[in-house]
Amino acid sequence: MAISFASSRLKVVEVTEDFAWPRCLYMLERIPKILTPAVVENLPPYFHKVATSEQAKIWLERMLLESRLFQVQSGSSELIGFLFAHVENNDTAHIGYLLAEEYWGRGLASELLQGFICEVEKSEPWLKLIAGVDQSNIASANLLKKLGFVEQLANDSGVVIYEYAIPRS
Repeated sequence: MAISFASSRLKVVEVTEDFAWPRCLYMLERIPKILTPAVVENLPPYFHKVATSEQAKIWLERMLLESRLFQVQSGSSELIGFLFAHVENNDTAHIGYLLAEEYWGRGLASELLQGFICEVEKSEPWLKLIAGVDQSNIASANLLKKLGFVEQLANDSGVVIYEYAIPRS
């Protein structure tokens, strides 16, 4: 079942196969504006150099093949970022998120992750969320810790892994 939720400033909608074509065209136009060098600096290579709608389509298709993809919209319905969850064995989701640079520093990532955690606690069988953060990304590391993620060991590539155990009653 597709996940969607809203917070006071955000609307988050899972991108599914039946996603409306006009909305998809808008997304393809916005992706290059979101995936700027500063936003993708510490992300895998396939996030880099997405500068055209055609490159955005390739990126979007890959994301949809590899994970559940959620679009993050502002209160005015502008596409401002993405959250993705690669589900492993139906009990662990490796998550990532990104917001357009002009939306940094406003507490929106916190709002996004709080809403996502709350929603998956109600609707998904997952037992754990895992997030990898580059050691230099202090803001994301602090956010994950604030939300209850526990720091694990850093790997050889300089990525620190954080785990969140989803409470089950």
